[in-house]
Amino acid sequence: MANKKNTELAPVENFSIVSLYENMDPELMAELQDEMADLDAESGIDCRTIKLPAGGGFAYEVQGDDDDDVEYLKEITGVIIFTHRANGFWPGSYGSGDDGNKIPLCSSMDGKTGMRTDTGEIVTCESCPYNQFGSAADEKGNQSRGKACKNMRRLYIMRDGNPNIYLLTVPPTSIKEVNRQLTKIMGNGIPYTGLIVGLKLEKATNANGIAYSKVVIEKKGLLPAEAAAKAKELRRQIKEKYQSLAITMDDYSTAPPIEATPATAAESESEVSDFEDAAPIDTSDLPFN
Repeated sequence: MANKKNTELAPVENFSIVSLYENMDPELMAELQDEMADLDAESGIDCRTIKLPAGGGFAYEVQGDDDDDVEYLKEITGVIIFTHRANGFWPGSYGSGDDGNKIPLCSSMDGKTGMRTDTGEIVTCESCPYNQFGSAADEKGNQSRGKACKNMRRLYIMRDGNPNIYLLTVPPTSIKEVNRQLTKIMGNGIPYTGLIVGLKLEKATNANGIAYSKVVIEKKGLLPAEAAAKAKELRRQIKEKYQSLAITMDDYSTAPPIEATPATAAESESEVSDFEDAAPIDTSDLPFN
């Protein structure tokens, strides 16, 4: 049955994953690399950002060559080359404070272990009081039903013929749907690095009647073997470096937090387990655990 499902998707032969220097004139490439060596070396991952709109909009904000160069897309087609959970805690209501508060007081790059920037204290996310429902504050500073700590999932995406890596940070309101879709992909025996997906937005409304945009992933086709091999190697490289890419307030979208009604609280607590338990193939080397 699994093989039958896999054959439903055909390889998209014209989809290519390219590097910065690919197909460049060798002499020009050598000169460019030599001049790049004159600059200070940078560690970590150089990503362009993809942001969700406010108010239930249907178009992603995709960063261009410059910070103020934005492309609006209703669908992003590409390959997820790496993904991991992340948490960030900003004191007070989300978005309050000045630019000095863009770095969270505490952050975790795996959703399991965090570190406070003020004391260096290591925190276990599961038992942290700020990662419990009912710990959040609203715009007026009053206690609300959500979590003070913002649970997120980062997706690193490559687009067809584009050498840039794009970073989409999925907010709590979309984590469950994204996990479910990725689980289905892995459950069919297809690594996510071997699949072309389309990311769209749906309008949803929370319990307080506030509209927000929800990320939806759709399968588009299989990567050709050569491109899939490149995606697998990129995943290995990013997995070695992703913890150096700091979380900032820009990671957390303007979508409102999930309100913890009894049903949503139970669903949210099961989101990770639902994803981790779906393993008809070996997932010991994946970043979801």
